Amino acid sequence: MATTITSECINCGACEPECPNNAISQGETIYVIDPLLCTECVGFHDYEACAAVCPVDCCVTDPNNIETEEVLIARARALHKEIDFGENFPSRFRKAAGTESQAPARTAEPTRAAMPMAETKLAPAPSAEATVAPVETKSPSREAVVTAPPASTPAAKPAPAVTPPPRQKEVKPKKTFPQELPLSFEEISNKFRGCGALSQTSTRLLIALLQPLLGALPHRAKKNLEDAVQNPVIFSAAGSTALNVLHNIVLYPLVAIAAAVALNGTGIIFSREINIYVICGILVGVVEGALRLRDGIFRAKPASEMAFPAAFYGVPLALLLAPVLGRRSGVVRDVPIPVDGFYAKGFVEKLERERRYGNVYTLEDRGGALLLRLEFPRRVPDLGIPERARVPDEMPDYDYDLILKDGHFIVKGRCTEELVRKISSSVGAFPPEFTTVIPLPAKISGFVHRYDNKLLEVFLVKDSGSNGAAAYPTT
Repeated sequence: MATTITSECINCGACEPECPNNAISQGETIYVIDPLLCTECVGFHDYEACAAVCPVDCCVTDPNNIETEEVLIARARALHKEIDFGENFPSRFRKAAGTESQAPARTAEPTRAAMPMAETKLAPAPSAEATVAPVETKSPSREAVVTAPPASTPAAKPAPAVTPPPRQKEVKPKKTFPQELPLSFEEISNKFRGCGALSQTSTRLLIALLQPLLGALPHRAKKNLEDAVQNPVIFSAAGSTALNVLHNIVLYPLVAIAAAVALNGTGIIFSREINIYVICGILVGVVEGALRLRDGIFRAKPASEMAFPAAFYGVPLALLLAPVLGRRSGVVRDVPIPVDGFYAKGFVEKLERERRYGNVYTLEDRGGALLLRLEFPRRVPDLGIPERARVPDEMPDYDYDLILKDGHFIVKGRCTEELVRKISSSVGAFPPEFTTVIPLPAKISGFVHRYDNKLLEVFLVKDSGSNGAAAYPTT
């Protein structure tokens, strides 16, 4: 093991999940590397993954413990007996020597040089005159030989390339499970659209009218309100933020005018100096709006993936409205926000990593039912191994099982694509399957689920004795 973590470690934890051998763990003061498990990523990468993600470059070579490539690959084979590394495995030793590690090449057709001499002996190339021989015909009257000119043969045109039709996505039949109700997801969704104050028409109308103001709230507060309302026409995080940006471009100049009057008196309203205050207010509104919409402006993210930060006055407004917003349908469990760390090419965002472990889910109380939303993995990570080039960037759909048992709802996800499973089995931070056990705060009589676009949605209908919810017959 020629890699060690120095005392400069800041305990960011970026290195731990990237180790394919699970050799890195939290020590008493800093992270440490187990020398009996470390292979310097030989067999998995042509670089050391821990050193690649370390933000302070504290994963360095240990001069007192140098090991050769042969020793390291032998250790990797002993630790991962289920993996066939072959002879062309990735290795930083080979990269340093200038030879790229490659996957085994396909068997090509035998070349002429490899054929036996008897098979490769060819006739001499014919001359230009012998290539097109003249056609001799006899004249019927003179018995003379008449040489006819060779017919010109037009060159064959290459066949036009045929573009194969686009591969259509296979439509899989809907799965059913024990204790699943014989109702459609849309029927259950319409019945349990919301509860509490937000289910009333007057409250929903008030929220729709106050969108330009509510758009100033922090992103999480807006997303919670959007999930509670369940109607993008009435309220959405993206729409309310856009309205609030326009609202602030008008509001801030008015605030600037009020400040000018407070400082200089009402006479300034009719002077040219007021224009400076108005322009400053507009500039503040425009700059703030660009910063709040930067994910879409500068990173070209779709609205569904954007984060919409609060306006200058958004956080105080959220504290002021907290008692009112607390009356919405309760969020029992929100999406965990992983700690942002160091990002580099080849390492995905922390939220996608949490999806691979089944940790990205929300649980909402809709009165007579609980609504579960669980996100499945969406992207295949760039792992730097030869097989990765043969896999598309989008993660294939997972197979899944749903179990309602002993007050818990269990989701088992499993990647069925063999090539992706082969890749994921060689990387510690990329499990091919997960099991998520969700404790339920109420007794459940049955459930209805829907899976689409890597999102699993489950309505867990409460028992008739729990909060007055109606019971349904199970399948």
